[in-house]
Amino acid sequence: MNSSVTIDDRKRIIITGVRSVVSVTDTVISLFTESGDLTVKGSRLCAGEFDPGSGTLKAEGRIDSISYTTEGRHLPDNFISRLFR
Repeated sequence: MNSSVTIDDRKRIIITGVRSVVSVTDTVISLFTESGDLTVKGSRLCAGEFDPGSGTLKAEGRIDSISYTTEGRHLPDNFISRLFR
């Protein structure tokens, strides 16, 4: 499965290839995707729906930035991994 990100007018975002949703707040959405760990930052963010079968997440709010933090695999955020950052 491939991963893609579609942003509509910085108000809506559709992300495919999502393996799991890590956390959702009104300013940050963190995900594990096929392309790496993805962070969406903004304000008034609200995850509308996540379909684990298709790996699609839809969210709304003001989108200020998106960034990948790893390439193609998740690195667990535990004590050992933080030592080597």
